[in-house]
Amino acid sequence: MDIFDDKESCEIVIIDGDKEFRDFLNSSLSGIMIVPEKYQGCEGLVLKPDAGDFSKWLRKNKPELNVEVRKADKRLVLKSNDFWLPFVFLAQDVALPFYLNLVTNYVYDRMKGALRGEKGRIHLEAMYEDKQEGVVKKFHFEGDVDGLQKAIKQFDLNKFMDK
Repeated sequence: MDIFDDKESCEIVIIDGDKEFRDFLNSSLSGIMIVPEKYQGCEGLVLKPDAGDFSKWLRKNKPELNVEVRKADKRLVLKSNDFWLPFVFLAQDVALPFYLNLVTNYVYDRMKGALRGEKGRIHLEAMYEDKQEGVVKKFHFEGDVDGLQKAIKQFDLNKFMDK
């Protein structure tokens, strides 16, 4: 997908054999682990631009939530109104819909000072374990806040329909 494309992208992919994520799950860590990743032509592992601000926001607004940030080789700098949230591992005590609601709250807080009509796009990925299916999944989203709200409602509806 072209980063200048305004289409929304929301997908969940089953991941086979991700050792790094399995090691995280098997550790005693809880909460959210912010993980550096490879990014296009950058050498080494980088953290996305909003990683620092997002982790500070989480610690301030959800102090009971454990937030760890892995050391990166570099921090990516992108100049736009978009929200480039870091790739995260979600421990077993953090459900994906809960994390997505945190992201939505963070974005709303950041947009309070935005000019009228100015909307940034959200770019995020999260890896989590689907306990019902017993598989590891990666959630990928690119779109605006309204699109993220739709994705969250879809998760809530699916959870409701499963019961």
